[in-house]
Amino acid sequence: MTNKPLVIVEPSLDTPLVWFDVSIRGGAAGDPLGVEGLHRHASMLARRGAGKRDRAQLDDTLDTLGAALDVSVSRDSVSLSGLSLSRHLDAMIDLAADILAEPKFDEDEHARLLRETPQVLDEIRDDDSALATRWFDWLCCPGHPYGRTSLGTNASLAKIERQGALDVWRREVVAGNLVIGLAGDVDEKTAERLVQRLVERLPAKPRIPAPADIDTQPTPGRRVILVDKPDRTQAQIRIGHLTVRYGHPDTAALAIAEAVFGGMFSSRLMQEIRVKRGWSYGAGCALRRSRLPHWFEIWTAAAIEVAGSAVGLTLELLADYAAKGPTDDEVDFARSYLVGAMPFHVATARQRMQLAVRDAVFDLPLDYTAQLPVALAQLTAADVRAACARHLRPEDAVTVAVTTAETAKRALGEANAGPLRIVAHDEY
Repeated sequence: MTNKPLVIVEPSLDTPLVWFDVSIRGGAAGDPLGVEGLHRHASMLARRGAGKRDRAQLDDTLDTLGAALDVSVSRDSVSLSGLSLSRHLDAMIDLAADILAEPKFDEDEHARLLRETPQVLDEIRDDDSALATRWFDWLCCPGHPYGRTSLGTNASLAKIERQGALDVWRREVVAGNLVIGLAGDVDEKTAERLVQRLVERLPAKPRIPAPADIDTQPTPGRRVILVDKPDRTQAQIRIGHLTVRYGHPDTAALAIAEAVFGGMFSSRLMQEIRVKRGWSYGAGCALRRSRLPHWFEIWTAAAIEVAGSAVGLTLELLADYAAKGPTDDEVDFARSYLVGAMPFHVATARQRMQLAVRDAVFDLPLDYTAQLPVALAQLTAADVRAACARHLRPEDAVTVAVTTAETAKRALGEANAGPLRIVAHDEY
């Protein structure tokens, strides 16, 4: 393994701006059991003061430069992303290098962040859609590393210690564990100089061991989790199951399958649930994009009086689709739609850089996503139908509905969605 970062450069002289992304392989999926939220805490704490600057001084410097510098956490990585005018780029890179190499991890900021995070958790509990996703992630495939929340729980937040967060940062922020992308008003020579400044104070160590492909087996059979919130007039619904990773040989076929079933306005879910019955404003589905096997997920929101009917119909549609797949005409239309949409996803240097960085984090070729239209063009309708049969499992679908149990439990229990369990909305 190399002790150097993987570097991606997408030059563009259209504007005097430079975007950069530093992705640190690891992410929330690597949080210790019972200490969920640790990677998020570490990354946000690193952003709250570094080098000779405390949090206020760091923010003031960014304001003076007219620049932006943010951290984000996914299940597969922690990202430090920035935007700067070309003339301020060196100063901006110095700030980023300080965050990577010399974060303060200030005790007061640590305590303040631990007080602030439960407020974010309360906001999610107040948002029915976000709450449905949180519960679905947790219960879709118990024991899966992507099932653990990146934000944390009240119990896990109480176990986060400053030293533990600092240890995570020092272990994972090493030169060989980084994927660095630069886009905009930057050439290869300048990029080489900037990357050197970003990593020169970091340990010259190789990439940390990546989590192996999981052997977690989904719980067989259908089941329903009703997340009880009082006084709801609507039900936020998630339905799905564990499936293959992004980058699996059937990824292109599943992209077409997802577009036909729930990725376009003309999709089956939209037509049946919104257009024909008016049960919901929208309905869709997606294969989650991640390094490890992740969910195939369907989402919709229906008035509480038709929530059971909407779940029952969705499961019927999914079963029929898994068995029969899309028609030849549906495949042709979806392929044309996806191929036609791809130029909008790679139109700018920043977009191309970000897609390549994501592909690298997923251990895929750097042009994997950009080259998907080539793979799409080679598929037949029979290929797509075979992929549906292999990877869609309606018999093991998990349903999560955030709504009022007293009103909706009977209909949801009769939706042929499996045994029903009721949980309090603030239980997790």
